[in-house]
Amino acid sequence: MEEGVESVAGLEERVLEQRVFVLIYDYVGAWNRHDAEELAGLYAEDALYEDLRLRVTLNGGGAIRRHLWGVFGSCADAVLALGAEPLAAGDRAYFEWLMVGNGDGQTQEVRGVSVMLVEDGRIVRQTNYSHVPAATGGAGAAFVEIATAVAATEDNIGWGE
Repeated sequence: MEEGVESVAGLEERVLEQRVFVLIYDYVGAWNRHDAEELAGLYAEDALYEDLRLRVTLNGGGAIRRHLWGVFGSCADAVLALGAEPLAAGDRAYFEWLMVGNGDGQTQEVRGVSVMLVEDGRIVRQTNYSHVPAATGGAGAAFVEIATAVAATEDNIGWGE
């Protein structure tokens, strides 16, 4: 191979990673518009969604869609911001985020990291790791309580699975 010429496999890997980056930015945009339908459309129909802090597991696009409707209905002013440039490695994505909103009359925030597996341009698995920063005095706990209450009313949820 000529010096400075990338292999076809290398180019395919870079194209896949660029598509994963676009998916992440589409995800954040849909989340901030509170567009549950658009956001749910980014997941494969048989996707698995896990939030380890909340001990919530959602199986399938329908369960994910219902969960998003509940979250957006309960947290009307919440926004999601990327904490750093996302990372992509082939079909895997990693991104740090900060969710901020006003609850109980005070600003609340939850920080987290999401890990995604992407196939055919759609999310097939997402695992969220999050915490409430100590600097907020635990104010983000209201988000956690709302999300937990919403999740507890959904079908297809396993707790701690």
